[in-house]
Amino acid sequence: MMWRVFMILIVLAMPGMGRAGEDVNALLAQAIDQLIKSGYVGDTSAPERYLAAVLEEQPDNVEANWQLVYLRLGPLMNMKLSERVSALAAIAPAFNHVDQLAERFQDKAFHHFMTATYAGFYGNFNRALQEMERALALEPQSIRYQAMKGRLVVKHGEWTQQDSRIEQGIELLRQAREQAVARPTPFVHDANFAFYLADATSHLTRPRWNEVAEYYRQYIEQSPQSVGYAFALNNASIAYKEMGECDKAKAFAEQALKVMKFGAAESNKRHAELCLEMQKMGLLGKKEARTASLPTAP
Repeated sequence: MMWRVFMILIVLAMPGMGRAGEDVNALLAQAIDQLIKSGYVGDTSAPERYLAAVLEEQPDNVEANWQLVYLRLGPLMNMKLSERVSALAAIAPAFNHVDQLAERFQDKAFHHFMTATYAGFYGNFNRALQEMERALALEPQSIRYQAMKGRLVVKHGEWTQQDSRIEQGIELLRQAREQAVARPTPFVHDANFAFYLADATSHLTRPRWNEVAEYYRQYIEQSPQSVGYAFALNNASIAYKEMGECDKAKAFAEQALKVMKFGAAESNKRHAELCLEMQKMGLLGKKEARTASLPTAP
């Protein structure tokens, strides 16, 4: 009789346990989706709540722990290395915790991926790329890892001021983007590839501004309004100004300011307006506008 009761309790418990696991997976997926779409910038309170809920149920969830670490890394992207060091040191204990979890669960590829990402923030691109090669040797089909390798090669090219290296990274990102069409991943959306390619192309010694503008247009078309969306609009404004298309430059800067107010967009709007006035007066054609140095309004 007791054996029967025990078996009934197991059967009754199983559906609930299944739903709990499904709920955790759904929360994690929702958090990652929102973070990827926002570019890890702006108001991330909602996905952070989802991640907290996941970790309440599964404290050792490697991905959820990593997402919280990357949330702290993201804002350091545009900081000078000298300004990053103290912040990176503060993040180190959380990073080491996730790394230990990956080791415990024997996820060697993820360990190499995390180490590569962290080394990249330190500007140690030789170490970062070695680690990415190790991750890809274990999981060569991973779009996430392929995308990170492309981004690291681009950053290495920017760091060393080598256009050829940036072009190598651009090609890697293009290849990964093409593969993602057949094998989509929740960790890198097509819009993210468009943003990465736009940014990489803009850092060439002679940027191909038409490509930059097109990539940002692709990102804007696929993305919800967010801080990253506003930055993309502003960056597109810069690209159109560089091409001498001052009317488009003004329109994109104005759109950026409708999403959020920030100094770079206000400055680019003023530049575009001045460019338009000079074109109306016949002082600038499109060709001249590409190289004109416009003063920053006080």
